Amino acid sequence: MAWRFLLAILLGGLCYLDRTAACQLMLHRPLVVATLMGAVFGNMAAGAQVGVVLELIYLARLPVGASIPPDDTGAAVFGGSAAAIASSSIGLDAGSFTAILLLSVVVAEAGKAADRFVRKVNVRIARITAESVDRGDVQAVEHGLLAGLTLFAVAGMALALVFSGAGVAVSMELLPRFGPASRGSFAILLPALPLLGAASVYSCSRTERTSAVFFLTMAAVFGGTVLFRWPA
Repeated sequence: MAWRFLLAILLGGLCYLDRTAACQLMLHRPLVVATLMGAVFGNMAAGAQVGVVLELIYLARLPVGASIPPDDTGAAVFGGSAAAIASSSIGLDAGSFTAILLLSVVVAEAGKAADRFVRKVNVRIARITAESVDRGDVQAVEHGLLAGLTLFAVAGMALALVFSGAGVAVSMELLPRFGPASRGSFAILLPALPLLGAASVYSCSRTERTSAVFFLTMAAVFGGTVLFRWPA
């Protein structure tokens, strides 16, 4: 298990760098991150299932400019690892899947608070860099950029460790305590989550006359969710 966490830390650091500080190649998107974490912890398909729904929910919440959206990358790290572990222990039934998604939303808000703190530290680095440049230190810009990249990379690796560890702990310790009957209660909420994601996609649309497409999408997602056969 140790090497799995090590790999999760490395991939998490890379994905968090891609989120705001560098590259922005969409490696940080929930579908990609959850699939990677599912593969790391033993079930890529289970991670991808979580990633698809999280991608819908957070598609319209982007880290653009000064905007600090919920940490969908952290939610995907948690959800992908939790789903993979659950699939090999208690089984990724509809109830477990829904519980993992709901907890992923909580993780996203916790990651948002951490992101806000990291950005404040980065602003402090920028101010120190500017003061050094004013004093004639031409190397300060390079040093400041490296310090900022290091800050985001280290913070990302730390968050990846915390969130993947939380995902594993939830699937191994928390979900089994509920039992099949209790987890079945969570399954009632499952159809609503993809529909919320579809609503999120619709809310960011600027094209007129999209109502028909929106409601057809909602119906298709609802039907697909109801007919989906979860592995035992």
